[in-house]
Parts: sequence; structure tokens; C-alpha cells
Amino acid sequence: MMISHRGRSNWSECKWAAATLVILLFTPVLGLAESIGASAKTWIEIKAAHKAAEALTNPNVTAKERLRVEQIYYQLVRDNPQSVPAHNALAAFLSKNGEAEAAVEHWLTVQRLEPKNAEAANSLGGAYLRVGRVREAAEQFLLAVRSDSNNPDYHFDLGNVEFILRNDLTAAWKIDSAELLKRALFQFREASRLAPTDVEYARAYAETFYGIPNPDWKEAQVAWQHYLELSTNRNFAYLQLARVSLKQNKKAEALSFLDKISDPRFSAVKEKLRKQAKAP
Repeated sequence: MMISHRGRSNWSECKWAAATLVILLFTPVLGLAESIGASAKTWIEIKAAHKAAEALTNPNVTAKERLRVEQIYYQLVRDNPQSVPAHNALAAFLSKNGEAEAAVEHWLTVQRLEPKNAEAANSLGGAYLRVGRVREAAEQFLLAVRSDSNNPDYHFDLGNVEFILRNDLTAAWKIDSAELLKRALFQFREASRLAPTDVEYARAYAETFYGIPNPDWKEAQVAWQHYLELSTNRNFAYLQLARVSLKQNKKAEALSFLDKISDPRFSAVKEKLRKQAKAP
């Protein structure tokens, strides 16, 4: 970001803040106006803290400079002890800078202030997962999804823990592995639906069909076709489309997908699938 751009950016932010304050001044209910005004002020302070934190991406930043930015976030919370966004901002900063335990304390504070806060729940899920607390992590990811069902990241994180760590969860949740796999498939489908241009979510959804019992291969083919539309790894997509075509006994279609594969790294599996497609 160049100086001229920063100047324009700051001016835009000032105009936004001024417009917000004008709106607040004309709010009919004084108490509500004061509350919203305080929230807007806190939001502006959070943006300022984030702006200061951007400088920490410089590899030559000193410990003193890092501490100064950390104190900005702590001051934000001291000034706004009941603010959920302030605690979330401080916790995210602490977590990013290797202070996981302190971050968890502030996310727990958020949950005391706002028990169904999705951001804190999802962040706690990640923190618990990193220290091996699988059940608590899954429960936090589940809370995040239930609190904000329109966030694709939350669905993806829950789907991941249900799929990858299903053996840990079968006993904890008293649910069998097959059901957990179906639940993971649903979460990945929701993530891909809510973020239809995200190739990682599209692939996770499509690949999960191979793990669940009695999958709907027609639906799997639609999923892999969507992945093909997004991915630059078209040879891999064609290979998977050939596989799901064979699962549906569409041998001619499978052969047409195999013919599109030009990457020599897939030669062995390509020939294996071609033999299956040509078998009587």
C-alpha cells in the first residue's frame, strides 16, 4: 500500500465514520443511539488495532513494536470490557502470535457475554483441536454452525472434524462411524453450496462420497463436475469423473473422461480404469 492510497483509504474511513455518526444522531431512541454509537466507536478502534497489526507482517519487526501493538488490543478490551467484538479481536491477535492460552480465555469471556457467538465458538474449536481435545472441539464447531448456519467456513471445519476424527467421536457422541460420515458429507455440501467458487470446499464434498456407505453416485458425479468447473487440475477431475461413471456402470462415459487425461502421472490408474470400462 502506497502513501497516496493510504491517504485515500483513511479519508474513506473518516467519511464512513462521519456518516455513521450522523445516522446515530438522528436515531429516535436516545438509549439505543448511545448503544449503537458506542458500538460504532468500538468498531473504529478495532479497525485501528488491525491497521497497527498489519505492520507486524514485516520480518524485521522488533519485539518492542509487537508488544506495542499487543497493548493496543489490550487497551481496547480494558476500555470495552463488555464488548464481544473487542474480546474476539484480542483473542484472534493473541492466537496468531503464539499466545494460545490467553486467546482461549478471551474467547471464553465472549461465550460468557454471548453464549451463541459463532466466531468465538469456531475459534475455540480450532484451539481445542490443536491440543487434542477432540470432543470439545467438535462441540464448539457444532455450536458455531448452529449459531451461524450461513458461514461456509464453519460447516467446513465441522465436516473436517466429523470426517477425519470420526473414530474419536463415535464413542464421545454415541454415534456410529457411518452416520458421522453422512453428517460430514452434509457439512461439506453446505460449505460448497454457500461458497460455490471455493475449490477446496468443492473437492472435500466430492471426495467424501468415496468414504460413506451406499453413496449416491449420481450426486457424486454432479459434485465432481462442479469441481472440474473450478479447478485447474482438470486431469485429476477427469479421473474422478471416470471413476464415478464406472460406479454407475456408464462405461462409455468413463472411457470418454479417460481419453481427456493427458498427465502421465495418472497413466497407471488411467489404464486400470480403462480395463474396467472395457471389461464385459
